[in-house]
Amino acid sequence: MLVIRFQKIGKKNQKILRLVLQDKRWKLQGKAIKVLGWWNPYLKEGNFNTDLIKFYLQNGAQLSETAKSILKKNKII
Repeated sequence: MLVIRFQKIGKKNQKILRLVLQDKRWKLQGKAIKVLGWWNPYLKEGNFNTDLIKFYLQNGAQLSETAKSILKKNKII
């Protein structure tokens, strides 16, 4: 089963979150099938590929709780 979730990247105390499509059984920091965007929690800004996110959601991908809340706040879903 595919899931859309965030991966932590960046330096210590300066983390940036990358929105990725992964298999649910894979490690969180493991390989990603597709990178769908990024989010900076400190500046509250990001960039998301809305077309791909909507496509994968229509085809059965699930959202993690954190990804769902951030995408709702940015009015993507």
